[in-house]
Amino acid sequence: MKKNIKTILIPFLTFIFLNNCEKGKEKTVAHNYDNYLNNSIWLIKNEKLIGLETDEKQFILTKKNDTAMIWNFSAVEFTDKNKFKSYNSWECGNDCFTAIDGKYQFVEASKIEFQIENITRTGTCEAPVEHFAKPKIITLNVEKFGDSLVLNKN
Repeated sequence: MKKNIKTILIPFLTFIFLNNCEKGKEKTVAHNYDNYLNNSIWLIKNEKLIGLETDEKQFILTKKNDTAMIWNFSAVEFTDKNKFKSYNSWECGNDCFTAIDGKYQFVEASKIEFQIENITRTGTCEAPVEHFAKPKIITLNVEKFGDSLVLNKN
């Protein structure tokens, strides 16, 4: 009886082991969604910062015009290396500055995932940099309206 169990069990376990090994070799399909945010800076309406308040439901972005002189604003800058920086800038008298750094990627054609890695506070509200060993994740749907973007949380 023991010999019968071994003759059935050994091939069965071998099959399961080999099947799992093959699954590990399967390649993940990478989606290359159009990243129209590369090397761009956007102003954020209502002085919000992406990643500071993780319960924020909506961000309205307008493409920054390099010729306009703006004193008080919140913005998000996207680099060509899928990194972002959301920051604010204030005129004299309000010298508390916050910046959020991290990575971003399109996970669908109209959905962005932000991975918040650091929060930096300088000026009158200076504090040690907050580093996140495990990045905070925020996923937002993107809608285009002319030169504006609306980012909505699900």
